[in-house]
Amino acid sequence: MDFSKSQVPASATYTGWHIALVIVGGTIAVPAFLMAANLGASLGLRDAAIAFSCGCFILGSMAALTGLCGQKSGLSAYMLNEFAFGRWGGRIASTVVSMTLIGWFGVTSALFGRAANLMGRAVFGIDWPVELYMVLGGGLIVAVTVTGFKGIDKLALALVPVMLGFLMMAAWMSLPQLEQWTEPTGGTPMTLATAISAIVGSYIAGVTIQPDYARFARSRRAALGSAFVALAISFPILLFCTAIPSIAYNEPDLLNVMIALGIGIPAFLLLILAAWSSNVLSVYSGALALATVFRRLDLRVLIVGVGALGTLLALAGAGDYLIQYLVLLGITIPPISSIYLVDTLLFRKRFDQVELSKRPRLALTALGTWIAAVSVGACSHFGLFTLTTVAALDSIVVAGVLSMILGGGFRRAGVLVRPT
Repeated sequence: MDFSKSQVPASATYTGWHIALVIVGGTIAVPAFLMAANLGASLGLRDAAIAFSCGCFILGSMAALTGLCGQKSGLSAYMLNEFAFGRWGGRIASTVVSMTLIGWFGVTSALFGRAANLMGRAVFGIDWPVELYMVLGGGLIVAVTVTGFKGIDKLALALVPVMLGFLMMAAWMSLPQLEQWTEPTGGTPMTLATAISAIVGSYIAGVTIQPDYARFARSRRAALGSAFVALAISFPILLFCTAIPSIAYNEPDLLNVMIALGIGIPAFLLLILAAWSSNVLSVYSGALALATVFRRLDLRVLIVGVGALGTLLALAGAGDYLIQYLVLLGITIPPISSIYLVDTLLFRKRFDQVELSKRPRLALTALGTWIAAVSVGACSHFGLFTLTTVAALDSIVVAGVLSMILGGGFRRAGVLVRPT
């Protein structure tokens, strides 16, 4: 199902606009609403706009390249991991990404449950338990995801224009209340570099899994353009439209602002649709990752399992750790995509089972590069030293440079665990 361990045939590909809408749907999420509001309050709208633009440009540029990897190979990110890290190493990297996506599902579902409970009471006078919203939301997401990319594509085509319309309406209605554009209005004091790193961290897992969707693109132009348009152009506009109402009303929760504006029903719909459109990507890619580890299990079984585990995390309170989680994503996940990107675009010519069988079980240079890049990113985050002032970007650069330097020479030197 959905070519989880094989190349996507030309007959199953889509145009770049279809791919872009799927990605845009993944960026419209409750955690993104909260992040945009917090950054806007901490920096002021002018500096927040700079941070949104810079962070999203990094995301869009890298997603375009990782998407090109998917289109060139026709494979998911997790199959590319096996080529870059070795068969065992690839499964280690894929498991880490999968656990990250399951955690992201849990964070989003937890925030959705709480917000749905509050809005249900405010808009409809319904006081359902938070946990019920989490379970119902998780079930709805899994129901769409089991249909594969075709179902996700149809969902994006239907929901994304509606959600963008709601966000722009809230921003437009809030403009008369906006007093100034430059001064922070509260929130945690934050540097521009920290803000950019948080923005990169907010979707860096999406950059890493970009091949999962770009492998369905009909051309290289479609793969490159869809990622760049969705993340470097659409995403910063989305964040800016979210920050305006929050700052205008000094309220970090966009949905509460929409209720105050008298558009409570659209706010409630936006909450449901945003959780639906964003979390299907986490479930789908999390299951694709596990498909390379549990090869005998059907992808639909894995989708149900990922959805169930993510819902359990939500019930356990995953939403309490949003900011820490974004920072962790920003320094841990980017190196994986840098490593398979360099391997795919510079060193790999074939992507068939014969080529994969020649790969080592464990590519020590790739794993060492990953550890080194994460270490540099952590040092940058904690202020020990920095290369670019942005921790996420430091880890990306180190992984990419080391992969280019060591990728060919160490492979020829045999510094790898060879298959028996």
